[in-house]
Amino acid sequence: MIEISGVSYKSSMGIGAMISSGENEDSCTFENIINDELTKQETERLPGKDCGSEKECIQEDVLSKIERNNYMVQKSFVDAGTVDSSLSITEQLKKYKEDQLLSKPGGDYFETANGKGIDAIDYNKDLSQFTTRVGKDLKDAGDNFVNIIKDMGIGAKSNYIDNDGNITSTQKVGFLGTIINFFKDFVSGVSFGKYAQEGENKPDNTFEATKHFFKKIFVDALFKDIIVGVPRSFIHIGEDTVFTCLNLVETIPDATIGNFKTGQKITTEIFDDTQVFVDFVTDVLPMGEAGSRTHAFAFNEGLKGLPFVYNLTSPEQGKTGDDWKYVRNTPFRKAIETVATIIPVRM
Repeated sequence: MIEISGVSYKSSMGIGAMISSGENEDSCTFENIINDELTKQETERLPGKDCGSEKECIQEDVLSKIERNNYMVQKSFVDAGTVDSSLSITEQLKKYKEDQLLSKPGGDYFETANGKGIDAIDYNKDLSQFTTRVGKDLKDAGDNFVNIIKDMGIGAKSNYIDNDGNITSTQKVGFLGTIINFFKDFVSGVSFGKYAQEGENKPDNTFEATKHFFKKIFVDALFKDIIVGVPRSFIHIGEDTVFTCLNLVETIPDATIGNFKTGQKITTEIFDDTQVFVDFVTDVLPMGEAGSRTHAFAFNEGLKGLPFVYNLTSPEQGKTGDDWKYVRNTPFRKAIETVATIIPVRM
């Protein structure tokens, strides 16, 4: 907090100055300024003002400038706080739920489309019809079952909201896709970059070739593909299985109490929140996506690049890398994922 000595800021229309002559050292200094000003200027009464004396006129003018400057300083901090302040917890929670429900089929107001048509979030969707509610549950269950097979193979589709606020899709890496990537990285490493993958730059000299060897073998092939990639692909398969069962179970309340408006709302809230919670748990599991964000580090960022700190100080969106690209990394998400990865969540 910045304090300006001798000046008090008021939230009302005016800003008062609390300076009295001879009360303290600051006020004496201020009086000296006034006296110096008097010796430099000829006696001149400000037009339109009845100040009583030249000294009072100058003092009033100086105080007015101090008040205006103080107001601008205070306003700049208020404006900065408005721009940089985080969203309310309610808004952050809404973003978090949207990101989680978009990533997999299941949300009642979320049409993930599974590669067909345009993905959309429609909170005004009419769920009063029996066939609409139960049909949505069965469709989501079928899509998640298909995702089990896809995640065993190359990988299933996932949806996210990009930097422009548009719903976009990406394909995550499945188990078979991870194994394929391992062999590609391994071959690229042992060949010292001679058989570089598409988009990779081939090493120009012996030193670069040696660096390429160690990076592709130990970082990409062993760590990213095997240690992280294989467990993560099984996490995705587990998610698909749980969500398939969850969608099938949801048909029961949707077919019964869902015929009433209150029952429909309760069913949607319970099952959507359950899906969000399951997704959260799988994210914070060892080798889950949240762990990659919270444990990430960057040596060139100094203290801000340390694990946990690097993620906590990252922007909500716009950061490169798959760990951040597909989520809106709000302070709420950062907080719950950081706590959960420090104190592991167990089911």
